[in-house]
Amino acid sequence: MIFLICSSVLFIAAVSVVPKKLLKSELYVIALFSIILGLCTDMVLSLKYHFYGYFSPAIQLESFLVILILFPSSGILFMNFYPLKKSLFNQGFYIICWTLFCLLFDYASIASGYFYHNNWNYSYSAFSYPLLS
Repeated sequence: MIFLICSSVLFIAAVSVVPKKLLKSELYVIALFSIILGLCTDMVLSLKYHFYGYFSPAIQLESFLVILILFPSSGILFMNFYPLKKSLFNQGFYIICWTLFCLLFDYASIASGYFYHNNWNYSYSAFSYPLLS
């Protein structure tokens, strides 16, 4: 739980202090999309198929911290710095870097105990993260 709280504070701080390249309306859309995508994905992959989950296999209030804080803030950070007007190589490199960051964050989340895998492994994450970007 300490890792989740520290991560939430760091992500909120990062979103608060970075210079915004996006309009406020775009930030709200990104945040809302991240929350909805996170809820839908977690309902199917976690609650229905039990591939992974937060804390223990049930709906818990702490799980909403992830969906309501980490997902939107990481989505805003990702889109704020996305190299849209750069080459495809730069865009691909950016997506690969974020995928590596997400895989490391998954590992740290599992090591801290707030996230767990059942029928899921890192290769599924490595494949799905670039597609979700």
